[in-house]
Order: sequence, then structure tokens, then C-alpha cells
Amino acid sequence: MKTFTVDLDEMLTVAAAVLDANGVLLRANPGFLRLLPVESGNPVGARIARFFIQPGFAALAAQSDVDVGDGYRGLLTIGDHAGKTRTLRGHVWRRATEIRVLAEYDIAELEKLYESMLDLSRDSLLREHAAAEANVNLRHREGQLLETSLTDSLTRVGNRRKLEQALATEISRVRRTGGTLCAIMADIDHFKLVNDVYGHGAGDSVLIRFGALLMSKTRPTDIVTRFGGEEFIVLMPQTVLAQALAKAEQFRSALAAELIEPLGKPVTSSFGVAELASGEDAESFLGRIDAALYRAKEAGRNRVIAADATISPSQLQPQS
Repeated sequence: MKTFTVDLDEMLTVAAAVLDANGVLLRANPGFLRLLPVESGNPVGARIARFFIQPGFAALAAQSDVDVGDGYRGLLTIGDHAGKTRTLRGHVWRRATEIRVLAEYDIAELEKLYESMLDLSRDSLLREHAAAEANVNLRHREGQLLETSLTDSLTRVGNRRKLEQALATEISRVRRTGGTLCAIMADIDHFKLVNDVYGHGAGDSVLIRFGALLMSKTRPTDIVTRFGGEEFIVLMPQTVLAQALAKAEQFRSALAAELIEPLGKPVTSSFGVAELASGEDAESFLGRIDAALYRAKEAGRNRVIAADATISPSQLQPQS
């Protein structure tokens, strides 16, 4: 724009324009054009007086013809009444029939805008952090609720629902990979007598202690569950029958040697053990284990019976 003493064509932070006395835009640099609404198109040649908000264009045009050093100096608010406006610090003067505008974005306003943007950014980060933390807490809570739904409230081992889910998963794994799976079913001997003689509180103590014993002598990959009443089932992935029988014998001997209060004497349990057969489903697998447990009870209790074959004590190799 040759109207001014310096080249303002490429400047965006300086607004320069020349209008006639009726508010028709004669010339303008990009810095001025960006003050006007985009929908106004190319405003050069159009009357844009309405975009001068404060002071109004009529007041600016009413000035006398002055030297460049005189005229209006101060804040200019330019933009759309119904939309976005910008406030600049500028100089407007009249030269013959032309109204000349030279303004720059107000530093104080820019700093205020910058601070506002920083505040918005901080608020946004805080909200994102709060949302992320809430999401983590929600997932943690969901995990806790899921764990609670799969845990026996008394003994804190898995419940029957946990057994059903884990058994389905492990059978699927065996079918997919050709691995092995064994299960041990335990039933506390004469448990009804414990409740009748010592009370249900004592019976609960026996169940809690037995669950803790099973958990203490199993691997992290084993799944200990309370099947119902005084029955427990331990699933042992990647385990063959001889190893599972040895583990059941370890359970049996440990329980028989432990004094449980308030009974003051040991409690025994009978065990049935089976290895998943090729193509066998969950119902058949549990049925064979239950049948083995029944035979252990019939044979005098406090013993381990295999569902599929009899293995001599010399074959029992404790699992590491």
C-alpha cells in the first residue's frame, strides 16, 4: 500500500486501509481485511462503514483534513456487531476525501488473550487429567466388582461362577494347543458333624482355613474354587494325572496334621482327581472327578482316589 510510508502489504498484525468519506473501502492490507467477516467476500469497493463499532465511522469521517500527526488516536473496535470483533490501538485521520486507518493489535489485549488461552489450555489439561483419572478409577472399580463377583465371600477363593468360567477357558485351551488339564475335588469329612457339635462359626473357620491351605500350596496358574458347601475344586493347567495326585496327597496330609480352632483337633478331607480326556466336556470331566471323590468317601475317607486309574504311592512325584 503506497499510501503509507512503509510497505504494509504483508503485515498481519498491522491493519492499514483507505476509505472514502462514505465508508467505501478503497484499499486495504491483509491485516485490515482479516478484521472483517469472511462472508463479506472481497470488501474492496464495498461500503464497510458498519464494521466500525467504536468509534463509529461517522465520527471518524467528520474529522477535518489534517496532517498525518493529527486525527483520532486510541482504541478502535472493528468487526461484526453480531459476530467477532477485534480491538486495536490505532490512528485515523482524514486527507482530502480519504479516510486513512493505521492500527495495530493492542498489546495489552493480546497479552490478555494469550493469558486466556493459557488458562483454557490449563483447564483443558486439568479436565483431561481428571477424566483420565476417573477412567482409571472406574476401570479399577469395575475390576474390583468383577473380582468380587467371582470370589466366595467366606473363604476368599474363587466361587462356582469363577470355576465355570475358568474351566471353559482351560478346556478350550487344551483343545486348541493340545496341552493338559487336571482337577482335584475335595470334600471335608464329617463336616455336618462339625457344625452340629461346634456350631456354624466353627464350621466357617474350617472352610476358611482349608481354602487358605489350598491357596498356599498351589501355583499362581492354578485356580482354587469353592464348589459349594464343604466342596472345593482346584484346576491345574499343564498338569498330568500323577502330578495332580501328588498335589492332592499334599493337601490331604497337610490338613490332617493341622489343628483348627476352636475344634482343637485335625479335620480330614477326601479327594477325587482326574485328567481331562481327549474331546471331553466340562460336565463329563466334573462327573468323573465327583465319582472318584465318592469312591474315596466309600473307601473310608481321608484319602485320594484317581478317576481313571490307580497309581501307587511310589509313582506320586510332588510338583514343583
